[in-house]
Amino acid sequence: MNADTPKTKIPLLTSRSISRDLTASLVVIVLVIATAMGGYIYWQQSKEMWDTAEEKAEDTITSVAEILAVPIWNLDYNNARLIGSVYTHDDMVQSIRIYGSRNEIVFAHEKFSGTKADFSRVRSIVFEGRTIGRAEIDFTLANDMKRLDEQMLVSILIIFVAISVILAITGLLLRVFLSKPLLVFQRGIARVARGDFTYQFDEVYHAELLEIAKQFRRMSAEIGGRENKLQAMNKTLQEAEEKYRSIFENAIEGIFQATPDGVLRRANPAMARIFGYESLDDFLSNVRSLGSRTMVNPERMQDFYTQVAERGTVKRFEAEYYRRDGKTIWGSLNARAIYGSTGTIIFIEGILEDITDRKKAEQDLADLNRHLEQLVRERTEDLVNKAEELEDANQRLRELDEMKSAFLSSVSHELRTPLTSILGFSKLLHKEFAKYFLPLAKDVPPLLKKGERIQENLFIISHEGERLTRLINDVLDLNKIESGRMGWRDERLNMSEIIDVAVHSVTGMFAQSVVNLTTEIEPGLPIVIADPDRMQQVLINLLNNAAKFTEKGGVTVRAFPRFGQVRIEIVDTGLGIHIEDQAQIFEKFHQTRSDTMEDKPKGTGLGLTICREIIEHYGGRIWVESDIDQGSTFIFTLPAAS
Repeated sequence: MNADTPKTKIPLLTSRSISRDLTASLVVIVLVIATAMGGYIYWQQSKEMWDTAEEKAEDTITSVAEILAVPIWNLDYNNARLIGSVYTHDDMVQSIRIYGSRNEIVFAHEKFSGTKADFSRVRSIVFEGRTIGRAEIDFTLANDMKRLDEQMLVSILIIFVAISVILAITGLLLRVFLSKPLLVFQRGIARVARGDFTYQFDEVYHAELLEIAKQFRRMSAEIGGRENKLQAMNKTLQEAEEKYRSIFENAIEGIFQATPDGVLRRANPAMARIFGYESLDDFLSNVRSLGSRTMVNPERMQDFYTQVAERGTVKRFEAEYYRRDGKTIWGSLNARAIYGSTGTIIFIEGILEDITDRKKAEQDLADLNRHLEQLVRERTEDLVNKAEELEDANQRLRELDEMKSAFLSSVSHELRTPLTSILGFSKLLHKEFAKYFLPLAKDVPPLLKKGERIQENLFIISHEGERLTRLINDVLDLNKIESGRMGWRDERLNMSEIIDVAVHSVTGMFAQSVVNLTTEIEPGLPIVIADPDRMQQVLINLLNNAAKFTEKGGVTVRAFPRFGQVRIEIVDTGLGIHIEDQAQIFEKFHQTRSDTMEDKPKGTGLGLTICREIIEHYGGRIWVESDIDQGSTFIFTLPAAS
C-alpha cells in the first residue's frame, strides 16, 4: 500500500444501534422539555406566591395600623399589645414591633424559627391626621416555600415515572419495527455487493421501507448502466490517446515533458528538427536538458524554471538557442506545471515554437523605427528650439504684463493720495464758501454772481474727483482679476438676500427720479458659491447703468432657477443699445453711442468688463439683449452649488 494514500477514519463507536440512539435521543428531548416545563411551572407558582404574599402583607400592615390607632391615641398600651399578639399567630409573620408617639416600644415579638425574614413592611399609625406611632412587621414565606417544594417534588416524580413508561414502550416498538427491516436491507446489500442486482426485498412491507427498496433497485440498474458507459468511455479514451499521439508525433511545434530541474523525459520529432537532429533518439541522447548546452544565455533558463515554480504557467518565454550545427535560433516557450497529490511539481509540459523568422522581421522593424526616431528627434529639436523662442517671447510678455500691473498699482496709489486731499479740500471749500462768503455778497449782485460761479466750479471739482476715484478703483479691480491677485472670499450664498442688499443700496439713486425699481424673485433659488461683495458689485454696477440710462418707466430685477443655474435679469425701459455695440459692450473702456450723449454722465468704461470677469470666474455667463428705444436686459447666470 502506498504510504501517501490517505487513511480512512473509522468511527470510535461501531456497534451502536439505531433504535438505541433514537430512544436515547427521545429521552434527552423529553427530559429537556419536562425540565423546562417544570422550571417554568415552579417559577410561575413562586411568582404567584410572592404576589399573593405581598398583597396579604399590605393588607395586614394596613389593618394593624388602623386597629392600633385608637388604643395608641388613648395610651391603652395593654390593648395594643393584645392586638399585636393576635397577629403573631399568622404563619407569615416572623416578627412584629409597635412604637408609640415618642418612638418607645409598645410591643415587640419575634419568632425564633431560625429563618431570616423575606421582606418587611412599615406603616405609620395615624389618628385624625396626626402620626402617633408606627408598626413594623417582618414576613417570611418559609412555610409556603416548603409546601411549594413538596408539591413540585411530587409532580416531578409523577412526570418522570410517566416518561419512563412511555420511553420504555417507545424503545420496544422501535426495536420491533426497525431491527427486522434493517436485517433485510443488510442481506440485500450483501447480494448487490456480490454482483446480484435482482434482489427484490420481498420481506419489507412498510411504505417508507418499500420506497427505499424501490430506490435501491433503481440504483442497482443505474450501476449496471454506468458500468456499460465506463467501458464505452475507456474505448473513447483509447481512441483519444491514439489521436493525441498522432498530434504529438506530427506537430510542427516542439512538444516536450521535463522534470522540475529541467531533465527531458519525452519530446516529439518536431523538437529534434528544431535543434537540427535527424532523429528523436539522437536528440534525446545528446540533449539531456534545455539548459547550458542549448541556450545562448543559460541564466535565462533558470528564470524560466523560477517562473514555472512560482506561477504554474509561463507564456511566450522567448530565448535564443544553439542548433546542432552551431547556428542560433529564437524560440518561444509556453509551459505549465503538473502537480502531484501532495501539491508538488512532478513534471513540466511545454511547447517550443521556432520564431527566428519573426525575430528577424522584428529586428528589421526595429531598425526602421530607429531611423524614424532619428528623424523625429531632429524634427523635435527644431520644434523645441521654436518652443524655446516662443517661451522667451512669452516670458517677455509676462514681464511686461507684470510691469504694467506694478505700474498701474503704483500710479493708482500715487494718484489716490493727492486725489483724496483734492476731494476733501474741495468739499470743505464748497461748504465754507457757501456758509461764510456767499451771505456777504448777497447785496452785491456782481459779487454774488461770481460767488455762485466759484461754488459751481468747486462742485465740478468734487464731482470729477469722485469720477476719477471710481476710475482708479475700477482699474485696480480689473488689474487684480486679470493678474490673479484678487482675493475671493467664497461662501454659500442665497442670491435673493444678495439682490435685496444691492437693491437697497441703490434706492437713493432711484428716489431722485421718476423711475420705479421693482424685484421679481422666485422662492427657493438654488444656493451658489461666490464672494458676496463681488456679487453685490456686479448687481450695483448693472443697476447704476440702468438708472443712468432710463428716464421713465421702470427697472426690474428678476431671479429664477433654470437648468441647474440661477438666472438673474436686470430689465430697464431706457434708451437701448445698438446691435453693433452689444458684442463689444463688455470690452475695456468701450463707450456705447448712448454713453456719449451730452446729457448723460460719462462712465469709466470698465464697469461691465469687471462684471464679466467676476461672472466668468465663477463659471457663469453674462450678456445683453436690447433694442433701440425699447430698453435693455442684462442677463447673467451662475451655476448652482452641488
